Amino acid sequence: MGRISNYTRDTTLSNNDKFLGSNSNGDTVNFEVSDITKFLRQTNAGGSGNQAVYAFNTLEKAQGRFLGTFSSGDQFVRLTSIKVSKYPSGSSNAAVEFLNALVSKDIVLSDIDNINNFGIYTVSSVTQDSNDNDYYDIALTSKSGNGAIVNEQFYSIILYAGSGDKSFTHTQSNAASSWTINHNLGKKPSVSVTTAATGAQVIGEVTYTNNNTLVISFEAAFNGIAHLN
Repeated sequence: MGRISNYTRDTTLSNNDKFLGSNSNGDTVNFEVSDITKFLRQTNAGGSGNQAVYAFNTLEKAQGRFLGTFSSGDQFVRLTSIKVSKYPSGSSNAAVEFLNALVSKDIVLSDIDNINNFGIYTVSSVTQDSNDNDYYDIALTSKSGNGAIVNEQFYSIILYAGSGDKSFTHTQSNAASSWTINHNLGKKPSVSVTTAATGAQVIGEVTYTNNNTLVISFEAAFNGIAHLN
């Protein structure tokens, strides 16, 4: 092999250009630029802190996969939930804190190879699968989107920065005089409460436990809806 300094310097990279390197077993091989960039996208090896990457599979559970109550070819705007591994693609670190932090946030579910295939959603809840602790169910409210989900394609879950101020709606199904609300808004929101029966506004005493939890106390038990913003 000649000296590296004797080779022509190429200042214009293309996807078909090759690097010389070694496999994990020590074999000397060529790596194409397109394959390296694909690996970085599929594993988030570039280290973007506000996203997690998953491969979609309709049936098979595996580390780095996400599933859902939908099929390959379904439109992004139709998705109401997805099931994801706590281990993103290519990672041995569980992303439980990241997943739980998505509650009440807007996210983008985006095809890593085609930015025009995406969905924007508000995350209603994140719940650990009772039958498989390695998986979490993410409930979604669709806001917009384009394109369809494709089996074995890779998608990134990204916190959506353009969503503006955050709000949260809590539905109290069982009548109670004290409502504990975990809203995860990261602030002390204003609160208004209406009854389920008539929609009349009810005044309660709000106690902020911290920036993500509050308690509303009433004189009598009832069920209804709390609107936080």
